[in-house]
Formats: sequence, C-alpha cells, structure tokens
Amino acid sequence: MLISLTRAEVLKQFGFILLLTLPIPIIAQVNPAAPESIDEKKIKVSTASGQSVVVTANPLASDAALETLKKGGTAMDAVVAAQTVLAVVEPQSSGLGGGSFLMYWDEATKSLTALDGRETASAQVKEDMWIKSDGKAVPWLKATKSPSAIGVPGTTALLWEGHRQFGRLPWKDNFQKSIDLAKKGFIPSPRFLRSISLAQRLGINHSQAFKSLYLSNGSLPNQKIPFRNQKLASTLSRISKGGINEFYRGDIANELIDDLQLIKNKKEINSITNEDLANYKVIKRKPICRKYKSWKVCAFPPPSGGGVALLQTLGTYELLSNNNSDQKTIKHWHHLAESLRFADADRSHWIGDPIDLPVPIKGLLDDNYIKKRASTIKSNKATFSPLPGKPKGSELLDLASQPRTAGGGTTHLVVVDKYGNVASYTSSVETVFGTRNLSGGMILNNQLTDFSFVSNVKGKPIANRIRPNKRPLSSMAPVIVFKDNRPVLALGSPGGWLIPHYIANALIGTLDFQLSPKEVVSQKLLSVQPNYTVLEKSGDWSKEDNNIYQSLSNLGHQIKYSAFSSGLAVVKWHKGSWHGAADPRREGKALSLQGKKNH
Repeated sequence: MLISLTRAEVLKQFGFILLLTLPIPIIAQVNPAAPESIDEKKIKVSTASGQSVVVTANPLASDAALETLKKGGTAMDAVVAAQTVLAVVEPQSSGLGGGSFLMYWDEATKSLTALDGRETASAQVKEDMWIKSDGKAVPWLKATKSPSAIGVPGTTALLWEGHRQFGRLPWKDNFQKSIDLAKKGFIPSPRFLRSISLAQRLGINHSQAFKSLYLSNGSLPNQKIPFRNQKLASTLSRISKGGINEFYRGDIANELIDDLQLIKNKKEINSITNEDLANYKVIKRKPICRKYKSWKVCAFPPPSGGGVALLQTLGTYELLSNNNSDQKTIKHWHHLAESLRFADADRSHWIGDPIDLPVPIKGLLDDNYIKKRASTIKSNKATFSPLPGKPKGSELLDLASQPRTAGGGTTHLVVVDKYGNVASYTSSVETVFGTRNLSGGMILNNQLTDFSFVSNVKGKPIANRIRPNKRPLSSMAPVIVFKDNRPVLALGSPGGWLIPHYIANALIGTLDFQLSPKEVVSQKLLSVQPNYTVLEKSGDWSKEDNNIYQSLSNLGHQIKYSAFSSGLAVVKWHKGSWHGAADPRREGKALSLQGKKNH
C-alpha cells in the first residue's frame, strides 16, 4: 500500500520516539519538532578534486581547513581548524560543548586509529534520572533543555589528543580563523537562521543566554549584518593558548560549572562537576572492519551503534543482492530496506557503552551469524519489526530492546592531506543547539537524552541504560574504506538514528554502482522504521520511479515519504586523485589543492 505523509506525520516520524521490538511500559514523550534544518530545494552540488581535499558542512569551515593544508598542516590540523570554525558558524550542529568520533588513517605508520570523544555521564548520575516521582518518564522535549541532560563535553579533548598524535602545525595556529570569525562576525547563512527558528519551536525561554545572543531584540539575526559571538571568541582564544587544561581544569571549567549552577532549578540535579571535567579521557578504540566484496570497510566501534549497524547492513545486503549491479531494480531497494531493518533490531538491543555491559561485537559481525540473519529475509515479502538475533557472546546477556530516539544537531567532515593522511570526523551537540544553554558562548549538549529513559524492562537491563561515567549509545559512524590496504573512500553523515542508513545508501551507490561522489550525495535515499519503509520526498522518486513504489507495495512494504536530513561528506580516490562532494541537502562545500600524487 502506498501512503503519503501529511506534514504532521513527517514531523512525527523524525521527532517521536519509536519502539522497536519489545513493549516498553514507560517511554519519554516526544519531540514535536522537525529534524535539523535541511534545504529541500535542488541546489548545485559542491565538488572538488586534487591531491588534498576537504569537505565540510559550511563554506567558511572548508576555507579554514584548506588554508591549514596550504600552510603544510595535516588532515588533523585541518579537522581542528574546521571544527573550531563550525563551533562559530554552525553551532546548531557541533561545538566545543559537544562530543565527537574520529577515524584517522596515518600514512606514515600505515595505521588506522579511532578516537572516542563522546560525552560521558557524571560520576554522580542516577539511573532513574529521567523518571518522575509518579513512575513516568520526564517528557523528552523537557529533558532536552535540562542542565541534567548535559554530558561532560569530549570534543575539545579529542581535538587536543588528535593534534598531539597527528598534528604538524602549532595548536594555536589552528584557531586563528575561528577566533576572527567569532570576534569580527560572519554573514548568517539561511540554514543558520532556519535552525534558530527551529530552536524557538523546541523551547528557549529557559535560556536567557540563547535569547540574548541569537534572538537579540526578539528577532532573528539580520542577514546582511555580520553576526558576532564575543564570548566564544574569548573562549576559543583561551583554549588556543591554554589547551586542554584550560578547558577541563582551568577558568573555562570553573565558569562552566558556575553557569550550570545558575541555570538549574531547585528540582534538577546538575550532572557535571569539576571532578567530572578533570577526569575526562579520550579513548583510543580499535576500529571495526569487515570485508565487503573486494573492499574492507572500517567503521567506529561501540559506543557507536551506527558502525555495527552499517557493517551488518552491508554484509546482509551482499548476501541478498547476489552481485546485483542495477540500482533501478526492485530487488535492490527491497534488499536494502530489509538489511537496514534487521540491523536496526540488533542495534537497539545489543549495543551500548562496553564499560557497563559487554557488547558481542564479534558475534554480531560473524559471517555465519549474518548468513543466518539473511536467510530469514524473504525475497518476496517485507518483514515488520524483526526481533534481534542471538549472536555468539550473548549467551549470558538477557537484555531488553530500547526505544528508538531522534537526533538533530550533528555534522560530518572529511579531509585528505598531501601526506596521504585521511580523516573522517563526526561531531554533535545532539538536539539542534543542544540544550540551548550556553557557557562562554559555547552551546552545551544534551547527549544524556541519548540514553534509554528506562534502565530495564521486566527485570531485563537495557544495554544503553544510564550509568555513572558511561557514554550514551551514538549513531555517529565515520567510515574509511580500503582496497589493497590503501584508503580509497572516506565518508560519513549527520542524521541521528538514520546515519547508518544514509551511509549504507552512499556506500552501496559508490562501491556497487560506481557512482561518483557528486552522484552519490545527490541520489535519492531510502530508510526504514520497524513497520514501514521511507522513501525520500523528491521529484526523482515521484516522477521516474513509480514502478518502484508499486513494486515495493506489492511486496508488503508500507511506504511513506519524507524529506531527509542527511549531510553526507564524501571523498573518493579515482584515477590518480581524490574527488570530494558535499550533500546538497545542507550548505557544505568541497575544496581541493593540487600537488604531488601520494597514493
């Protein structure tokens, strides 16, 4: 059956918390707002090719990254420069008050590193923090703006550790562009202004700092007047001089705690202390990799659920597709939808921060396990709400599945430098503008809403339950792909729960159908929910592929339409150079430098 979504239903799809497989007696109420601001208009795709390529979500960030490369900086230096600029010009998506994942290929040592800068819960956090005295969950929308939702920020620590390991330019040099933009101002972009309007719908009355900065005199910033954030300029300047100690143990840390004390009300518990900040550590994790046909796809491990889901999706799709090379076939779309849906069932059930409960990673990615899962998928019938499987290593784990949550404020960037280093980096503040609370001009995250609001169901623990010092489950999934032990593709995307869906679409398009980066970021997308399949609301779908709609419907798919909030950033090695493209659904930009071949 073909179903057309109303506007209210589109908002509901992205904003509401959805149940996956098991009944949950208590769930958080939902976000009635749309996903992070996207541009649904057809716009020209930004592309670039050369020996060094940068792709970020904002032209000013791409400019800063490219200037860093021109000065002889590494891909890591460019990441620092780009992220600090994004904190100024795209604060709705990421910043120093959020968290990040980095996948980094170091050409000199021929090694791949995964750095985890995800936010952590306070050492004093309680597992029932989102449960009210009447036994019901705090409404999700209320939770998103609570100071209790703020996790210990990890982005600054990740940038510092990444630069310590892989940087070449002085730390301070990578901050100059961001400081200048915050101090002197930048012309607000359409997406920046749309995101402020969205924040108003989410609720801003709790944050005088937000209203004073982003809605001065009660109105949106003037599109023709440079927008300035003097407090953030000062914060960036101090971090550029004092580094990680200034942020986690110095005056910035003290000011953050003081600000939280001021904004919390009497009924709320401040989740962060000076001790939490001082004790924060970036974790070096082992990337998870799996062969896909002739390539090796490497993704981020837990607490990322996106990486596991992506590799499972590819493994299942490969078995089902039987080397299908035609993107137009109904088999492609059916197999992709089913592969995504089965991976999602495992993701919601088995994955959390391994500091708490063990995650059966080997079992989830085992060939025999994926074959068994694929064998239950029917070629002529859609599956609704598949149950999670039972991988090896899970025998002693008796878990419950958690509700699915929506995400909003996230960004992705990729960089390849002249030395052959490759960076794939995803960063987030969770909901658009995070909690909408600020400190030192920084947006403060609300990542603790990424935990399950309930810790157990009928005595069975949820893998992503809240615990002290724990990192919440994330869908962020930076990826680097190898062929013959050389990096040939790097990509990632924002998009909350749908991140691995967007990346799976892109990887299959690139690897199976040989689409260029420009084509792959422009292609129509497919996603799934437990009980229906979602097709991107676009002219391509409605005019050219009605047969796909009808064919999927004939297989039992309940089809809905929606705009997607992807923000893919892709670089691909092809015929002696790197080619990059930015997702036209946002306002990203790809730039490049020519130079000596290094591949």
